[in-house]
Amino acid sequence: MQFLSSRMSWVVFVAGVLLLLVIALAADRTTALLADSENWVSHTHEVETVVAQVRSELFAEQVALSRYSLTADESHLRQYSESVQSLRSGLSHLRALTSDNSAQQQRLDALVPLVDSRLALIERNIASLKTSHFDRQQQANFEVQSEQLNEQAIALLHEMEREEDRLLDVRESISQRSYGKLRIWLIVTFLSVLGMLLVTFRHTVVQLKERRRAENAVRRLSARLLQAQDEERRKVARELHDGLGQYLAALKMNLDPLRSPELLGDASRKTKLVSESLQLLDQAIAESRTLSHLLHPPLLDETGFASAAQWYIQGFSERSKIQVGLQLPSTMQRLPRDIELALFRVLQEGLTNVLRHSESSSAEVSLQINSGNVILAVRDLGKGMPVAVLQQFNQTTTGTGVGLAGMRERVNEFGGQLTIQSEGRGTVLIATIPLRQVREARQHSTGTSRDSAQAEAQSAD
Repeated sequence: MQFLSSRMSWVVFVAGVLLLLVIALAADRTTALLADSENWVSHTHEVETVVAQVRSELFAEQVALSRYSLTADESHLRQYSESVQSLRSGLSHLRALTSDNSAQQQRLDALVPLVDSRLALIERNIASLKTSHFDRQQQANFEVQSEQLNEQAIALLHEMEREEDRLLDVRESISQRSYGKLRIWLIVTFLSVLGMLLVTFRHTVVQLKERRRAENAVRRLSARLLQAQDEERRKVARELHDGLGQYLAALKMNLDPLRSPELLGDASRKTKLVSESLQLLDQAIAESRTLSHLLHPPLLDETGFASAAQWYIQGFSERSKIQVGLQLPSTMQRLPRDIELALFRVLQEGLTNVLRHSESSSAEVSLQINSGNVILAVRDLGKGMPVAVLQQFNQTTTGTGVGLAGMRERVNEFGGQLTIQSEGRGTVLIATIPLRQVREARQHSTGTSRDSAQAEAQSAD
């Protein structure tokens, strides 16, 4: 499992922040709607309460008037006056509460004159009760008219209650929907935050695992590099001892007799020894040149990667009997020295692996330079690479030789990528280096050369 890149981590972080902002705005909007709907529900309950109070006061003032007419007790008139005052206050309050509802205002416009007419009728009835002339027919007419007005007022109050009940149902429904939306947004927010925390936690855990794995790989690679360095030194020492050292030893054996006085008069023997010594010296020079070229071919510095690759592939084919084809761009310019060296080492290690592991009788090397990258590919038609080893290398660079790990480090140094593909028969080693890194390396090498030239000029002065 590969962990997220740094850029991808920033994308996830920014997306999470934007998501939280959107959810916060939506939750704020939903909360405001919920609060508004709750206020409207409370408002409806308040209107219903005031309507009930008005209806109660209508009943209370009627009861107080009836008691006064039966007992002529002035305390009942005070109760009646209090009920009337509460009634008028309730109507004023009701008008203020329903100021945004035109239908309720129209009902109030019809209700208030009815109440005023009834109260005026009651006032006349009270005035007649206080006189000594009591007319039962007039009292009966008053009761009939008062009852009619009261029924009309009660009917209007019932209409107002039904309207408020209808509004209450609507507003409670809106409130429930707002509450449901708020719950959904809270759940979404919780799940989003939980998801981002899980992604971040997983990212952190994977990074820690990868870091520990990379540290272990670096330790193993360092140990193997030291071993490879020792092996390379032993190989160079063996080549020097068995090759160049033997030629120099034979040359010394030929030159030692030339100092003997016995050969002063033997010109033919001297000539033979000198001729053999010159041959040994030529062979020693050729051996040292071959060893030097294998370690670092001069063609790489003098004429570039193309010439060095052709020279190395030709020698490799002669030594290994593996036919190697080379494909280069028709017009290839010089690359920066560091990148040419990295590509040459990848070529060396790739062909060495073909010889050691592939069991292939042929190979193909190609170099491509497109608009974005420099791509070096080494392909063989051998037995391929085990899937488990290939996966382990792509993930951790372990499970393979030190050469592949070293190649990956060389390519990664220039921001490139080293990949291995092994499907069916054969293996392809691909090294990709971005041209941006090539340009930066060229500028760096140009600047370094300029600084070296200036330093040499100053030292000459």
